[in-house]
Amino acid sequence: MSRVHDVIRQYKASVQVVRHGVEIFVIGDPAGARLNAAVLRLAHTVRENGNDVMGDLQRAANALRWRRMTQPQPGEFHPAITEAANAVVREARELRGAVADEALLDDLAAAAQEVRQTDSPVGAELWRSIEEADPSICAVVASSNRARAGLQEWLNSLSVSVLLPGELGEVSERVEQLYVVGPPFFFPPSLVTAPAADELTFLMPAWFRHRTIPVSRFADHADGAMKARARERTVGDLSESESPISDAESIEDTYYPQPVWNGRTSGDREPGPDEAEAWKVLLAGNLAIWLDDGDRIRVLDPRQPEGERVTYAAVKDVVPGTYLVLRDGETEHGAMYEAALHLMGARAAAIEETQRGWKMALEARLASRGARASISELRARGVRSAARVQAWTEAKLISPKHEHDLVLLLQWLGLAVEPAHRNAMALRRAVYQASADLREELEDAVSRADLAALERDGRMSLEIEREGFRSIVVAKVQARSPYTEIVSRPHMRAPFFDRSSEWLE
Repeated sequence: MSRVHDVIRQYKASVQVVRHGVEIFVIGDPAGARLNAAVLRLAHTVRENGNDVMGDLQRAANALRWRRMTQPQPGEFHPAITEAANAVVREARELRGAVADEALLDDLAAAAQEVRQTDSPVGAELWRSIEEADPSICAVVASSNRARAGLQEWLNSLSVSVLLPGELGEVSERVEQLYVVGPPFFFPPSLVTAPAADELTFLMPAWFRHRTIPVSRFADHADGAMKARARERTVGDLSESESPISDAESIEDTYYPQPVWNGRTSGDREPGPDEAEAWKVLLAGNLAIWLDDGDRIRVLDPRQPEGERVTYAAVKDVVPGTYLVLRDGETEHGAMYEAALHLMGARAAAIEETQRGWKMALEARLASRGARASISELRARGVRSAARVQAWTEAKLISPKHEHDLVLLLQWLGLAVEPAHRNAMALRRAVYQASADLREELEDAVSRADLAALERDGRMSLEIEREGFRSIVVAKVQARSPYTEIVSRPHMRAPFFDRSSEWLE
């Protein structure tokens, strides 16, 4: 299909959406409403008391509410909602005697149990609507990878595709009806302003009050900007108990599960010789890593064709949704270095000697001049990556990213350029070869893996035969800290247990 054809098709769909509007099915969900009221009350209590003694309970309850709203499939297709409900009950039980408002704990536990025991009416309405419209002309839009995986497993028998908002370019021409699972508030404006089908319907629980159709932030400044009207249709039992929390307070409440960052603890000091600045990256499966500003990191893209799924991404491109491929328990970097030396054979000893020589000279220069002065001098000489000079002392970091930077660095140190430069480049090529060999083995392991389970759970293990790489973890990035911490270099990129990501999507 040509791009011109795509544009014409999208324009026609836009005309239909403007003409007929966007439909919003507002569906009664008494169990979800009870949970929502209890969570709002909990959030109000936490804000009023100004402490985080109920933090774990609040995060579990938020996750349960979010899953009720965006993943309405029946319980047998939804173990994640049972997991969150059980956590709410457990956390509420552990807080008894520690907080004054035990009635709130009782309400939360009871609401969680009711949500666990009752299927969402939103799911029932979605299924009914698809069957009524004809499954062959329908597609479903989910809010996240996890939601998409669960909904797809449930809807497989209807042969209906479930997509993310960013994948709507893949919608078949035969699709006339898009069902979006969740409130418009949580979806990008392009879903409406650049529709992929003639008819667009949002399905959401009645207890979520914000039903405004998303509009581009440029709409108010554009001449003839597209603005679709909303047509609400109520379904089911809309009765709800009155909430003691006002609408104004509920608007401020965070529905989407958020990471918890405690602020930078390492202060403004300079990193030591064996330290570096790193971002904390939270991963699915209660894992995390410290990510330095190195050039790249291995990733997996499950949407790519077989043989092209394992590749590298720049550190700056590691964002929520990225799947990192990590050596379980420690970093891949050291093992690749050792594999490269093995490939060098008899040349390995001479290469190690020149590497050790210029790194010792660099450590001595940094100790005498200081990091800041050294960076300034190197920049004056034209070294592009001078800011990373302290990282170059690390034994298994081969050289600066740019080859000419190594030449300039050696000259600044007063050392002969050769054979140190030639040896470093040979070792770098050997690392690339070892990495390529590992990639082939990883691709083979991925081809045998259950990628649908990876999208649902956010994590999986790959078993390969290579020495030193018996267990590889693939884990989805849940969040990346907005600031860096100073961390010991041996801890970089090595997965470790961290509960901070437990309830993130």
